[in-house]
Amino acid sequence: MNSGILFAIITAVAFGVWTVFHQQAANKIDFLFGAILVSLTAAVLGLVFLLPKIKTTTLFTNPKGILFAVLAGVCALAIDYFALKAYGSGLAVSVAGPIIIGGSIAVAAIIGFLLGESVTLMKVLGLLLVIAGSGILSAVSR
Repeated sequence: MNSGILFAIITAVAFGVWTVFHQQAANKIDFLFGAILVSLTAAVLGLVFLLPKIKTTTLFTNPKGILFAVLAGVCALAIDYFALKAYGSGLAVSVAGPIIIGGSIAVAAIIGFLLGESVTLMKVLGLLLVIAGSGILSAVSR
């Protein structure tokens, strides 16, 4: 198995569990404070892993890396905040989770295509199935 696929599977599991944790926290914490706490926890844990190897790690090689990492951080705060708000509104994890994750799949795939990645029939079919599934789940919640 390609190591990239393995990392993607681990990420998918973490994203799925993250979704459940957000749903469980939503009615027990202020949404903005919760989003900040999630980001702060990630930063502290990241530092715990980084500090032992700080002398042998190249932190960045291109200023664009800093820009895109900061923009990803802005998106991460939005993800945490709006996921907590979605769950706080009473949306079930079985509905909101697939909409959030499926929607993110669709957005990432479309942006990938716009950036010049190959468009194949199977990719388009998969993308349409993800969009249809998210649409069905959003209709169920009404």
